[in-house]
Amino acid sequence: MDLVNVCRTFTAVSELGSMTLGAAATGIPQPVASRRIAGLEKELGARLLERTGRGVSLTPFGRDMLASATRLVDLADEMMFDADRAKLRPISLAVPTACSTRNLAVLAASVKDEGLRIDFHSAPPGRRADDLAARRTRASLQAVPADEATWTVALGCAHRSSIKTPVRIADLRRSRTQVPGDELGLAGRRLRLTSEDNVPHIRERVRRSAETTGLLPFQVVVDSSDADAVAAVLSEGDLLLSSEAEAAELELPWVPLLDPTLARGYTFAANSDDDSALFADFAEEIADCLGGVVVPGSSRRTSALGSRTSASGKRQAPTGRPASAKEPRTGTSTRDTP
Repeated sequence: MDLVNVCRTFTAVSELGSMTLGAAATGIPQPVASRRIAGLEKELGARLLERTGRGVSLTPFGRDMLASATRLVDLADEMMFDADRAKLRPISLAVPTACSTRNLAVLAASVKDEGLRIDFHSAPPGRRADDLAARRTRASLQAVPADEATWTVALGCAHRSSIKTPVRIADLRRSRTQVPGDELGLAGRRLRLTSEDNVPHIRERVRRSAETTGLLPFQVVVDSSDADAVAAVLSEGDLLLSSEAEAAELELPWVPLLDPTLARGYTFAANSDDDSALFADFAEEIADCLGGVVVPGSSRRTSALGSRTSASGKRQAPTGRPASAKEPRTGTSTRDTP
């Protein structure tokens, strides 16, 4: 027995004093309403209504049961209201601070077409992981080594000089004499790392490479803030480890870093498999936010966007500006509103 709908019919009939009007108020045929009332009477073991010349009226037992039936219907309505409100609550998603407002807006617009809303939380890698673990956010783009990633972002060097060709970290090695081919004056310069690259799989690899090639310890710097790192590039001519999209956002030239070859890696992590599934169709939009590409075959990784992620071919890396031209999806949604 559907007790909620049966009680809904019972309260409507008793309020209107008519089986026909009560059935109409609840949107069911009159015979269905009669069967529901009869079934409830059988379940409770006593008559609830008695027919009169002008309709129906409550029996003494029915009057005693009406308050409980009304509370049950009200509680069910309140529960459905709470469910609708919960489904409309935005999904909190922790993202890298380097994600541009434009690309985040495109992702938000795309998921909105599918009945979803996102509350973005920009934070460095450690904070994103902590917020997800503490359930301050429901999902996060987590920094991982590139070979474990769903998305990768190629790293190079942003600078303010006239460098046109790829650089190697060995180009920064100091020398007491003029180094042949160092007309650009890279010898002795420092390589700056932002908070997004202050993770072991990138930071330690840079430091090992710097030590191997003879750089001094102070030539690899993890600044206390991203603004300090950029300021050193502008004022001192240092190099900034960054993606091409970040360099374009800062209006700085960018060249690839060849030795070591570095890339950021990201996976989508969530506290619920349902949240992972909700974002399964938006791998390309997330790649645009990161300024990177979807790793071919990453859909087979269970730690990525869940089993619904479709295999994607490799996208072209951004050239000259962030991948921000993509427009949000439009059209009728093929997925039910969560």
